[in-house]
Amino acid sequence: MAVECVRLSRGKRMRLTKLNECGTVVNGPNSTLTAEALVTGTFTPNYAEVQEISVLNANGDECISDRSSPALRWIDISLIVCTWDPTMINLITGDPLVLDNAAPTPNMVGFGIDTDVTGSANFGLEIWSGITGQACDPNGNVKYQYWLLPWVKDAQWGEWIPAQNDGITATWTARAVTGGNWGVGPYDDVLRDAVTPATLTALTTPMGDTEVLRSITTSAPLPTAVCGATVLPVP
Repeated sequence: MAVECVRLSRGKRMRLTKLNECGTVVNGPNSTLTAEALVTGTFTPNYAEVQEISVLNANGDECISDRSSPALRWIDISLIVCTWDPTMINLITGDPLVLDNAAPTPNMVGFGIDTDVTGSANFGLEIWSGITGQACDPNGNVKYQYWLLPWVKDAQWGEWIPAQNDGITATWTARAVTGGNWGVGPYDDVLRDAVTPATLTALTTPMGDTEVLRSITTSAPLPTAVCGATVLPVP
């Protein structure tokens, strides 16, 4: 059985998928967004504090020594983006969209930060990293490293500077948790299968109940980045 060993560099794409409060994909308008706007995406595992037991005997020697196993609670996430897309903000935070008065269909021209709803959004997060030092296969395909966190929630705004002689970025922190109902996902563009001719497919195995992250090497092409969230069709 061959093993894929890769060296990673740069971030290529980010995709957000709207979930409900149970971690289930919400199909419909403004439910999916693919962007090139990601500046950095940082993952930090968050563990419960390890419990240690040490009891000394009357001679001062250790009589009982025990330590609890590491327990991963969730993965803390930090996202910094360089594009202020109102629909992206809505997918990440749940904050409301602001519309203009264009007829018959208003345009999404901004966003608000509403204390009643900010941080209420649930979303799936996918990121594609580049792989260095690789050659194209005979069909001209390159490989990427694909990162999936199927349930992200509790997003909080970070600091931004609205007026400066520099680029203005948006920052959020959130956490990826276990559970949810991602399964193999709603997209058939994650893997390129091994048949001839090759076709694009979803994950080959569904996400487990305790699986907070999955990372795979894939030769499937990057999804197309667009401005604004789009429709995620009902399967």
